[in-house]
Amino acid sequence: MHDNVHTIRPYTHTLNIAKDQDKIYAWIDAGLPLSTTSNEACKLYDASVTQASGMYDEPSVGGLEECTKKMIGADPKFVMGHVFANSLCLGGPEKPLHLNTDLKTKMDALNALVQESQITDRERKHVNALNMCAQGKRYAAVKLWEDILVDYPTDLLASRQAFLSLLNLGMPKENKDITTRVLPSYKKDTPGYSIILSWQAFCLEENNFYDLAEKTAKQCLEMERRETYATHALSHVYLMQGQHEKGIEFILSTEDDWSRACYMACHNYWHLSLAYAEKGDFTEALGIFDTQIGPRTKKSKSDFNLTDATGLLYRLKLEGVDVGNRWSVLDETCDVYMYGHGQMFTEANLLLSCCHNQDKSKRYTLLESLKQYGKNDSEDWDSKKIVSEVGVPLCEGIVAFEDGDYSKAVELLYPIRYEIIKIGGSDAQRDVCYQLLIHSTLRSPKQEHNRLGRMLLSERRVAKESDSWTDRLMAQFVTSHST
Repeated sequence: MHDNVHTIRPYTHTLNIAKDQDKIYAWIDAGLPLSTTSNEACKLYDASVTQASGMYDEPSVGGLEECTKKMIGADPKFVMGHVFANSLCLGGPEKPLHLNTDLKTKMDALNALVQESQITDRERKHVNALNMCAQGKRYAAVKLWEDILVDYPTDLLASRQAFLSLLNLGMPKENKDITTRVLPSYKKDTPGYSIILSWQAFCLEENNFYDLAEKTAKQCLEMERRETYATHALSHVYLMQGQHEKGIEFILSTEDDWSRACYMACHNYWHLSLAYAEKGDFTEALGIFDTQIGPRTKKSKSDFNLTDATGLLYRLKLEGVDVGNRWSVLDETCDVYMYGHGQMFTEANLLLSCCHNQDKSKRYTLLESLKQYGKNDSEDWDSKKIVSEVGVPLCEGIVAFEDGDYSKAVELLYPIRYEIIKIGGSDAQRDVCYQLLIHSTLRSPKQEHNRLGRMLLSERRVAKESDSWTDRLMAQFVTSHST
């Protein structure tokens, strides 16, 4: 944001840290003035937003959590500082405001501060968007962040909030369009450029522009080899095209570049294990769970890591792999989010985690709780509609499959297969739902379901020509239904 900047992270992004006396003016020069008189608060705001967007902890500023605390301490009345701090509590599996007293307390404090502060129109829009998000009205929040980006396309926080929200809402086209619109406003030396480019690569992949996504991710990594989201995007490209050997080689060869990015490392290890699993190398896949995914999930208690861990183990279960007692590694983390009902993708994975338990009551209790949440008429929030229209039939299908009622599972899952995207997550993450549908069709006693399964496998073969998973299922189909 200013000519006089220096890199404070020894292994990746340039944080926009100018000399203390220049920091406020650096934000003004960038067209993004901050309503605070504290240079230190400006500096730490920059460091916090950059870490959160790059998904890493920078040791020289104490990591994201400590850096955010220091920022608020430098100016307790810094509105955008509180906006950012509160944004870290949103966009995931949290309950909407009226069901979440801790979140309500934080948002009430922010809104009270706004009433006594002189802030810019851009900052006020940030506050309004965060209020919408906290109320569970994420579509409205995204519209406000989009409005900010029309006039302030290099506002990295607005881009981050829109990007993560649209990812959680299952809206990849809209996500791609936003990153595409703001990208021309960045130059190579504009702070945050490599981050935006990495998001663009991922959005291109999620819209099936695999060649362009690969080119964009590689361009980003040439600029900043430790831009973890670009590594992640390129891993998706290889996975979705069935290029598993290429993906494994790439992930392993760059491990030193991304393994310290604490918020994404587990997910990249998940990509590595998934590549082995799709190849049919289940021993390697389980080994990565044992050394990386399981321990990282247990330590972090992260819902992001949890969904990766459950998705992997359930895929292996569908393949008939004995995963032993590995599900128990996830129990403590599952308990943190059970019955939260904030993010449907998390809910579906929590139900998958319940299915390893011989006591079926837990899965039925979770399903019933989800149904009641979707029926709640006291408030209107976006996730309620997603839960009732997509989440409930999806989870009913999972339970039917686990109960051995495969025909019912097909009848529940097949009609919503194009709607499952609304639960959020990536194509690769949601693929476990489609795999479950195909397994249901092949195990159903109804011949029409078997024929449907064969057609779904053929469809998958066309979309993903190199797919050993499809080959294995096709072989099972031929063996099971040969006359």
